[in-house]
Amino acid sequence: MSTQTQNLRGPSSIMGTVRERLDKTQIGGRPPSYYLSGWRLGVFFLALALLFPLVTDQTLQVTAISVGVYVLLALGLNIVVGYAGLLDLGYVAFFVVGSYTVAVFTGGILQRSDGTVAEIRQFPFWYLLPLAALLAGLFGVLLGAPTLRLRGDYLAIVTLGFGQILPIVFQNVPWFFGQLGMSALPPPDIGPISFSDTGNRAPFYYLTLLLVVLVILAVSSLRDSSLGRAWVAIREDETAAAASGINLVRTKLLAFGLGAVTGGIGGALNASFLGAIAPTDFNFGISITILVMIVLGGLGSIPGVIIGAMLLRFFDVYLLGKINDTVHSSPLVTGDGSPLHFLATLDFNTAKYLIYGLILMAMILLRPQGLIPNIRRQRELAGIGAAPEGVSAVGLFEQEVAGEELAAVDVGEQTEYVGEGSEALGREDHV
Repeated sequence: MSTQTQNLRGPSSIMGTVRERLDKTQIGGRPPSYYLSGWRLGVFFLALALLFPLVTDQTLQVTAISVGVYVLLALGLNIVVGYAGLLDLGYVAFFVVGSYTVAVFTGGILQRSDGTVAEIRQFPFWYLLPLAALLAGLFGVLLGAPTLRLRGDYLAIVTLGFGQILPIVFQNVPWFFGQLGMSALPPPDIGPISFSDTGNRAPFYYLTLLLVVLVILAVSSLRDSSLGRAWVAIREDETAAAASGINLVRTKLLAFGLGAVTGGIGGALNASFLGAIAPTDFNFGISITILVMIVLGGLGSIPGVIIGAMLLRFFDVYLLGKINDTVHSSPLVTGDGSPLHFLATLDFNTAKYLIYGLILMAMILLRPQGLIPNIRRQRELAGIGAAPEGVSAVGLFEQEVAGEELAAVDVGEQTEYVGEGSEALGREDHV
């Protein structure tokens, strides 16, 4: 077996040894990894998520709702950055559009230039959710249109400017009450299910979970479609993708638009849950936080992005405050002569972006593929390449979708990569 494949599979590592031993254990005629992979693992975690409100308090449920909103945002940005390879640093703009759509049309008021209030028609949340997604998608296309010729750093600068401009617009246009912001209403009650009861956040939690599941299914379908393969082709080599007949304009605009749709859904859900928004709440730090989430989890990997968003948002909303209180109350910090007294004036909540930067640097240096990497990207970082010569690229894609691990077979001077149940893949071409 070649050295490259050993680096990929790591049989000599501790994890490789544990995996080999687990594979020897049979449950119902199959190894444990069979039950903890693919859609079966997703169903297992979904069952745990459904039981979550039954075993937790309101504080953790509120935290879980906030985590769910950022999972939506991370899934949307993953379309643009992880699939299409377009670095978007202004993703917070679509979050703003979704939030203000709900705030304007549930609050039912706008401010005139003379300071008086104008009433407008109110709509329930169920109508505004698709409207927020549609408007955010439109803004995504408007952002993508002037950036079609840009790549790399230049694209990042333009999207950064867009993300900075839009909150300033809402802050200075008098219709939206400036820095005071606007209030938003929760979804209307459905029979005995009340979304406005602040003492019971379980209904809102289940609504968030439903939206997350629907977005995951939609993004998975996009990844496995011809459009998803076109995005990956643009990410790998834009010139080669164009030479292969891919319409770069349409494909890029779809990436920006569909990614923005998810951001709009997250913004609508966030405004309805919080009940009030202000333009100062939407800063550049949100875009960076979401980008760190997908880098931490693994670019292009749906499970990785979900795990990255959950870990980082839970750390921000829940753990960071606990760490801050624990450190400041520690005897090693409180006393004047204590060895760690310099930490008494350090607020970990304000230093979170420094922590995020350190996490990002550590991931880039130690595990650039992310916690749960995409198989294709893992091959690229291992130096193997996306489609070795003599192997069907279609077969490789099918293996990637199925989640099969690649094995290497040396044939002559070439190395062909095949998976379980596909031993003949590429060999007939080679012959």
